Amino acid sequence: MKNVVTFIIVLFVVISGCRKSVDFDDLSYNFFVSTNLDKAANFASYKTYYISDTVINIGGIGKDSLLTGPNALQLVKVVKDNLTARGYTWVARDKSPQLGLIMSVIKDINVVVSYYPGWWDPYYGGCYWYYYCYGYYYPWSSVYTYTTGTVILNMYDLQHATADHQFKGIWNVTGLGALGSSTSTNIQLGVDALNQGFEQSPYIKTN
Repeated sequence: MKNVVTFIIVLFVVISGCRKSVDFDDLSYNFFVSTNLDKAANFASYKTYYISDTVINIGGIGKDSLLTGPNALQLVKVVKDNLTARGYTWVARDKSPQLGLIMSVIKDINVVVSYYPGWWDPYYGGCYWYYYCYGYYYPWSSVYTYTTGTVILNMYDLQHATADHQFKGIWNVTGLGALGSSTSTNIQLGVDALNQGFEQSPYIKTN
């Protein structure tokens, strides 16, 4: 599979007073979760599915293009548990599954540049702060970074593949949010996002 390299750099220009940089660990409580579906799909008509034990790491290079091991298995288990609870059965890829699911993750480093322009204030004089002397605010800027993560789960209709082996996507979950410094916490955010995606999709069931 061809590796996909994604570089996302977000630049914010903020004009405001002096303030402390945001602690993005405080924002990594939950992912924002969205779901999409093909409204023409009859989810009850499918009984079997396949999903790999590996997760595609979009932006990874070489061996890092796939996420394997306990972290990948923890994310995949969420999908299997939810589908089993909805009446679907996992089968091997060579057993002609009716549904195929592919999971991907993306890790982005975001760069934030805050610029504070200088201006003259004729009503005040003297030095009050290190950037303010005799009525003039000296321009200054700050740069900081934070990390966001995205987990994507796509579901494809395999039993109605076209002659040239094209598969139609019928359902999707996307979870996006800020990541903290703990790998286990970040994986849990992905787990929670996937569970929330299934909760938002009660139509995915065999009957």
